[in-house]
Amino acid sequence: MTQEGPKFMVGEEVLYDGKRYVVAGKREGPYGIRILSASDRGGTEAQALWVDESELHTMTSYTEARHDTTLKK
Repeated sequence: MTQEGPKFMVGEEVLYDGKRYVVAGKREGPYGIRILSASDRGGTEAQALWVDESELHTMTSYTEARHDTTLKK
């Protein structure tokens, strides 16, 4: 039987609720991952949250267009 390691590492970019965040810290127990989001220039929408690992999604690629980006051809 193999033991799985942590799914996300500190410093890794993740998706939470459709928005990009970075993992800033970890602790034991539920809601044990701290994530941070940046605000736009001069904005006030930066967030720091404690979430459960099951609520996070990995970044699949930086080359795929997402709802928050525009693909120009």
